[in-house]
Amino acid sequence: MNKLNDHRKWFFRKTGAALCMAAFFCLAAAASAPAEIRELTENELSDVYCQGATNIYIEENTVRVFLDMHMETYGEIDSVKAAHYEKDGASGWDIDWTAMTLGEAMDIPLITDGLVIRTEFDDIDSNDKKLKRIIIGSNNMNGRISGEFTTSTGAVHPEVVGDTGTDPIVMNRGAELQAYEHLDIADNGFFIDINFDGQSPERGIKTIIGYQESQAIAFTFDGTDWWNE
Repeated sequence: MNKLNDHRKWFFRKTGAALCMAAFFCLAAAASAPAEIRELTENELSDVYCQGATNIYIEENTVRVFLDMHMETYGEIDSVKAAHYEKDGASGWDIDWTAMTLGEAMDIPLITDGLVIRTEFDDIDSNDKKLKRIIIGSNNMNGRISGEFTTSTGAVHPEVVGDTGTDPIVMNRGAELQAYEHLDIADNGFFIDINFDGQSPERGIKTIIGYQESQAIAFTFDGTDWWNE
């Protein structure tokens, strides 16, 4: 138990910045839209509701946190850009999405049940442990994400874009999603994968949409059928 408590403290202290990166990618990009800070009214506060529990465990070199929470979101985001660096000899964004809308309307929001945060280390028992990868997302998301998906990295289940077939749409700074205006997620997963290994072909930021946690963990660009995990 002491070992688990020690790792809990280390996890929240050392991975805080990286988790903020993931949260920023998911939510705080909305700050690019015109907005102002103001105090909520009593009526607005009465509409805010949150409940849930936290579960954390360690397996080998991975810490997994599960937040049992229910979220309903409707909002607009001007631009989401993530991970600009040189890859395969060219500079660019891993993710470049604009004019985004989360949910369809105030009464048809994007619904998320449960939030998963996984952090992977090279050697979790080392005093000099290094963070290798973060995966953050949900196994149960339901609703629509709309926008202009200029550049995408990761994978999308064909059902999410209304296509038939079983093989995922895999993109490595690709433009495949430009042909679609909506991503419709029906009680399935949405994960953001942040890989810090600068020497790995999996480095950078990816979105794995329409797949479960086990499949997001197994994702690779090397052509193996990770989606059958």
